[in-house]
Amino acid sequence: MANDLQTRLGEGLSKVQGGIEQGKQKLQVAQEISRLKKSMAESSWKKSKILLELGQVTYRKLRSGLIQDEELATHVGSIVGLDKQMYTASKQIAELSKTTQNGIACSCGTVNGATDRFCGGCGSKIEQPNEIDLSTASACGKCEEVVPVGANFCPCCGSKA
Repeated sequence: MANDLQTRLGEGLSKVQGGIEQGKQKLQVAQEISRLKKSMAESSWKKSKILLELGQVTYRKLRSGLIQDEELATHVGSIVGLDKQMYTASKQIAELSKTTQNGIACSCGTVNGATDRFCGGCGSKIEQPNEIDLSTASACGKCEEVVPVGANFCPCCGSKA
């Protein structure tokens, strides 16, 4: 009977040891899968970054005329439209930020009188908004934004005027 108990106990221990070995193998496989997934995610992020840079370089070359391709030109046209929307919004934000109902806001945040020459908060010179004569201005050939006379580049898209 003691032999039978030892045999059964030995078989039970063998099964436990086998289960532990299988668990170790499964854990190693799961760790390797996790490591590979992390490597794939890092590679995908690096690829996305390179593709973004490639797209930006290609876009600049298309805009400057170094690359001629009709299919890509249609995409550039869409981007030019978005550039114009962003430029227009930026101009409106700048205008709203500079001028308030009570006067002109300085970059430090102090609101000054419309005729003040220096900021009452920081003492810096207040730049009065210049009126640009647009009667003789021309339209940009790329984005159709108004380009003031004497400007070398379009203020919206950066194309040579």
